[in-house]
Amino acid sequence: MEREREKQKVLIIDDRRDNIVFLANNILKPKGYRIITAMDGEKGLDRALKEKPDLIIMDLRMPKKNGLEVLTALREKQCHIPVILTTFHGSESVVIEAFRLGVKDYVIKPYTVEEMEEAIKRALEAGRLEEQVQPSPDASTEPVLSLSKGPPQRLAEGLREGIREINQQLERRVRELSTLHDIGKAVTSVLNLEKVLGRVVEAAVFLSGAEEGFLLLVDQETQELYMRAAQGLSQREARSFRIKVEDSLSGQVITTGRPFMVSSVKNQENFKIKTGYLVKSLLHVPLKLRNEVIGLLSVHNRISPKAFTDNDLRTLTTLAGYAAVAIENARLYQSMEEKAQQLSQIINEHEEKTKENTERVLQFVRGIEIHEQRLKNSREEAEQLAGELRTVMAAVEDLVERLKVQEKEAEELAERWRLPS
Repeated sequence: MEREREKQKVLIIDDRRDNIVFLANNILKPKGYRIITAMDGEKGLDRALKEKPDLIIMDLRMPKKNGLEVLTALREKQCHIPVILTTFHGSESVVIEAFRLGVKDYVIKPYTVEEMEEAIKRALEAGRLEEQVQPSPDASTEPVLSLSKGPPQRLAEGLREGIREINQQLERRVRELSTLHDIGKAVTSVLNLEKVLGRVVEAAVFLSGAEEGFLLLVDQETQELYMRAAQGLSQREARSFRIKVEDSLSGQVITTGRPFMVSSVKNQENFKIKTGYLVKSLLHVPLKLRNEVIGLLSVHNRISPKAFTDNDLRTLTTLAGYAAVAIENARLYQSMEEKAQQLSQIINEHEEKTKENTERVLQFVRGIEIHEQRLKNSREEAEQLAGELRTVMAAVEDLVERLKVQEKEAEELAERWRLPS
């Protein structure tokens, strides 16, 4: 096996030197692979076409040519080198397109040594199987099977079965990515928390192949776990499900912040006492909001002995992250609604006070207007009275003048009739 690896050449295309160094020194060199590198898409494509490596490990985002552009160019050149794509969370829709272009696997950064080793193993195996069933350049119809031992028909059937299994794995990966992408869009666009959390649990059950699933949140007042969304459980079970944090395996996940997975249960009765319900396998992952564990996402099997895998753990961890984001969005939205209501109440109170003050001002203005009208009326009455007084005074003056005349006439008359002394 080591000799075979020494002959295998791996091309790393990544614009970050630290990523290349980590991949080369911690994963590829210790396993005996030969390494060639490129730090942008154009150089990587050129080296791939010239040196024909056995495997390409390529970053999705690179200068000059990105991962999808390199994949498209390789496909146009009929170059069928197995490709592993490395990417970050949030690129699921792009990865789906990469699978359509022929990528064999993808690894989400930051990845572990074990995750990359498994991806390399799957990609090289897929590449070998495809190479063995590729038609020989000299053959017109029948494929030539290299290194065949045993009946060719049996080997061909085995190869076809292997390819079919790999295709099923790729289809499952595409389906997982598509579902995760849909949930990611729902989390960012839907403010209905019930709908989003229900969709998360449905996806967890669907992607893990579990019989049942649920999402629990911590009641901070009672320190109990209560069910927020469920799939496969009856409404009575969902409504009545409430357990103390310190009395269950679910509580251990809340306390430690670490996932808990049981692939198979031998002593079901003892396990029932610990879990509170009878299952044959289960997987719990924590819901983390910043540094606080607020609940958990769980899937389990009561009837089927199907065990959960590390891939199920990664998928549920991603879904739990989406659920935490949805809860945070809902909390922020609720907080904004409360603040909006408070602001609306303040505005209404201010408007009421303004209305009251305006009414008071209007009443005061109306009082001033009434007073001004009264003053105006009084002024008119005074002017009328003054006019009447002037008329009376003129009549009096006229009367006085007449009296003076009569008095003078009386004196003259009296003088005439006065007797001589």
